[in-house]
Order: sequence, then C-alpha cells, then structure tokens
Amino acid sequence: MDALTDILQSLHLNGGIYFRCELSAPWGMDIGQTPVAEFHVITRGTCWVNVTGAAAPVCLNAGDLVLFPHGHAHLLLDALATKAIPPAEMIGNQTIENYGPVIYGSGDNPVNILCGYFEFDRTVQSPLLEALPPFIHLKGTDATEFLWLQTTINFISYEIRNARPGTAAVVNRLVEVLFTQIIRAYITQTETPSGILGAIADMKLGLALNAMHQHPEHFWSLDTLAQQAGMSRTAFAQRFQAKAKQTPMHYLTMWRMQKAKEMLTSGNMSMLAIAEKVGYQSEASFGKAFKNCMGISPGACRRQGG
Repeated sequence: MDALTDILQSLHLNGGIYFRCELSAPWGMDIGQTPVAEFHVITRGTCWVNVTGAAAPVCLNAGDLVLFPHGHAHLLLDALATKAIPPAEMIGNQTIENYGPVIYGSGDNPVNILCGYFEFDRTVQSPLLEALPPFIHLKGTDATEFLWLQTTINFISYEIRNARPGTAAVVNRLVEVLFTQIIRAYITQTETPSGILGAIADMKLGLALNAMHQHPEHFWSLDTLAQQAGMSRTAFAQRFQAKAKQTPMHYLTMWRMQKAKEMLTSGNMSMLAIAEKVGYQSEASFGKAFKNCMGISPGACRRQGG
C-alpha cells in the first residue's frame, strides 16, 4: 500500500458529527482545547474564526472548512466584537440527538455550520500528525478543484438532515473519508507541506516512501532507496532531509518500530517473527533498535499493552 494509506491506517481514525447550527447575530462560540481534532464546515453565510495563538482572525465564507488537527482552542464569531460563550450554553435545553439543529440568535445575518471531530490513537507517534499545522483552512472557492471534498460534505449534510436508521453509521464512515480528503487537499494546495507530507507530495521521494511502507522487511539502504526514487544517493539524502526534516534511514527505523509496536500489542506473534517483519534478522538486533527508538524493550511494551 502507499505511504499515506499506511500512515492513515496506523492512526485508528474515528470521527463523527456533533451537531449542525443555525445561528444568527449576535452569536459567538468559545471552544476550548480538546483532545480530538475538531472541524467546522460553513454551509451558509459568513463568520469569523479566531485561533488561540494565531496572528489574526480569519473570515470564513459558505463552503469553507476549517480543521484544528491538535485540538487548539478557538472562537467562532458572527463579528469580532461579539462575546463568545461555550457551546453548551448555546445549546441549552435543545436536543441534539439527531444532530440538532442548534438554533441561536436574534434572526439577523443567518449562518449555518456543521460541527464535527476526528479522533486518533494519540499513543502512536504519527509523522502525519506531527506535520500538520495548528489550523487548516480550505476555502469553498477551491471547490471546483476539490469537487470530491464538496461531494462528501454534501452527502454528510444530507444524511444528518434526513436522519433515519443507519444514519450514524453512514455519517461516521463519511467523516473518516473526509479526513483523508482534507489531507489530500492540504498537500495539494500547500506550496511547501512540512514534515513527511512534504516528502509524500514529492513525486520522486514518494516512490521511496511507498517502497518503505510496502516492504518494511526489506534490507533497505540509502543506495537502494535512492534507486527507488530514481535519484543519486547524495541527491536523495539531501532532498529527503530538506523535505521531511529527518534522514531516510531515521524515518525508516521509526516507522518499523511503530509497526512492531502495533504487532506487539495486538497479537501473539513471536518476537522473532515480528523482528523479521520489520527488517531484523535476530531478536537481539531488533530489541536494541526498538529500545533506542521507543525507550522501552519489546517485552516490556508487550506486557504494558503499548
């Protein structure tokens, strides 16, 4: 499988929709730091988002999507001068069993927002999550370029407005698809994606990454990985370092240990079998590499369940 697919699978992604909002001025939503990655889709009207630590508020228009990969605190506002309150206060006694709607405001300047979340296994050291910024803004004006993204959003909106048996299952699966599409769009629209996403976006480096992920058990060297990328050894090493901010062999070792950790904690495979599946010929060499990378022995990792 390709590198992005493999990395996404390692996250054990889940997601869902909290509720949809039908808001009108004045309104302001104060959303604190969360352990999940929250997102909002503006389906009607215009509003502002103010992210904690960001330089300036950002105006959002119908069709825009914003994602907070690391759960950063933020405000959603009809106007910059409006006082924001927690979502629970806006909801009050309204039921959100079938995704709302949450109705709030006096009736002026209506704005509709879809609020949801993505949940990951945060015990996994993910190169993808490490590469994501605090705040991603995908503009609705780019909809012609990312029609598939808009189609998924429309499908989710339809399901929650017409809730029936099976709606939650459909919505949750669509939200998981939405995350992958957001990452694709972010890679495409960002001139220089940071971290491993920069390497994935690079056509030649991507070939080497795919090879690592498809066959982590192979005896990879800098030379053989450079051959996969169709580059010289030196050019490959320099380009990978510049894009991914780490050496190819460091990334390979880290990824092998992540795969090993998953096998250690999710099954009864022998230590030698796990070692061989991640490119080591002996338990001793595997154990040393695992402890250097993870700070714990493979046996202790298995006993602790991760």
